[in-house]
Amino acid sequence: MIFGKKKKVADTKAKPPGDTPPKGETIEGGATMWITKGNNLVESSMYAEAIQCYDKALEINPISVEVLNNRGLALARTGRLGDAVKSYDLALVQKPGDPEVLYNKGIALAQMGKAADALECYDKLLAADPADANTWCSKGDVLFEAGNYDQALMAYDRSIQLNPKDETAWNNRGMTLVKFNRYEEAIESYDKALEINPRIEKIWSNKGLAIAKMNEKQDQVDLQKIAATLPKEVKTDSQVKPGSGELQKREDVTEVPVIRSLMEKTIPGFEEQAAVKPETVITPVSMADTSRKDGQEPLINRPAAVQEPTSLDENMVKGNQLYSAGKYEEAIECYSKLLEKDINNKTAWNNKGLALGKIGRLFEAIGCYDKALEIAPNDNVVINNKASALFKKGLVSEALECFKITLVRDPGNKTANRGIELCNKYFANSGKKDSVVTSLST
Repeated sequence: MIFGKKKKVADTKAKPPGDTPPKGETIEGGATMWITKGNNLVESSMYAEAIQCYDKALEINPISVEVLNNRGLALARTGRLGDAVKSYDLALVQKPGDPEVLYNKGIALAQMGKAADALECYDKLLAADPADANTWCSKGDVLFEAGNYDQALMAYDRSIQLNPKDETAWNNRGMTLVKFNRYEEAIESYDKALEINPRIEKIWSNKGLAIAKMNEKQDQVDLQKIAATLPKEVKTDSQVKPGSGELQKREDVTEVPVIRSLMEKTIPGFEEQAAVKPETVITPVSMADTSRKDGQEPLINRPAAVQEPTSLDENMVKGNQLYSAGKYEEAIECYSKLLEKDINNKTAWNNKGLALGKIGRLFEAIGCYDKALEIAPNDNVVINNKASALFKKGLVSEALECFKITLVRDPGNKTANRGIELCNKYFANSGKKDSVVTSLST
């Protein structure tokens, strides 16, 4: 898994020199109070409330770089990445080239899929400080996501040269080497990461996958040598396909990213899509839409605790339209705005999770599904969506448990049955046969 590069975070305490209230304002009632309150709310993950506090501070002092930067961080955590970038841009107007703001802007742009713009931010930082190991690693992450593995490897190497004690850079370097089938070097890189921090489970997982791929490649080479020595008339389909000269390949199992916490200023986890994945889950639908569509499951049988709206919220309608148009970032912003008004809207949490999953932010998507399940713990659609995200994240055992929960209540559920089938296939390919279960459907 590609790890988001850790960067020094903004001080969560107010910085009085740049945020002293104008004449006529008291400290208690001025910008400093609102900054401190906003920072404390961010620490408690209450981002919407923090944004309101930062807005109050900006009414008093609209040119505070600190407030604009911290407001951008909070906006990004609610999925409003476009607004976050605007907040960073306002800060950069006041203080061009500010490294903290440029770094955060680069993160937001990378999360929006704007790799070229994100790289521009990192290049500016490196022009000012070419010895910044963190920025080299973050640049490598963006290049990796863009499929530019040659340059990504160079960036990671440069980061490691500057800071050889960074497990993140070693791990991400290993991921890149795997792309070139340089498995032994990748394993050495993972070993370096584990020497620094042996407690990160996903690095162990990455190393295991690299070893499996290396062994698989060796097995194929050995079998090809054996097949080449056999007379043509005894070469069966199970050995070598006639005329192909290639052995049948197993389905690949790919590493899956881990995303660091907000206050580490994460670059997004760059998801590697698994070759085997559950079928596509529902597209966002409003709570009022209970009609069955092809390949979808309606949001039905809602607990009484979830009240039906008398009319659809405009953010829900717009969010669903944007999702259908493939504009997932904008859809996330709409669902986030709805949740600011109605935090107990299960459908908004579910649909936000779907949109986050579409742009590879699976860790956050799972968090949204968990929020929806706190409201409606027996909703099979949300459970299946969470299971699909867990599968794509590489947490196949956890995904299997979710699919089994659905099947206990609904043995004929097609999505869960398909999920069970794909989990079984994954375990069979990885040799974990003890984890295989049979479908509960008849």
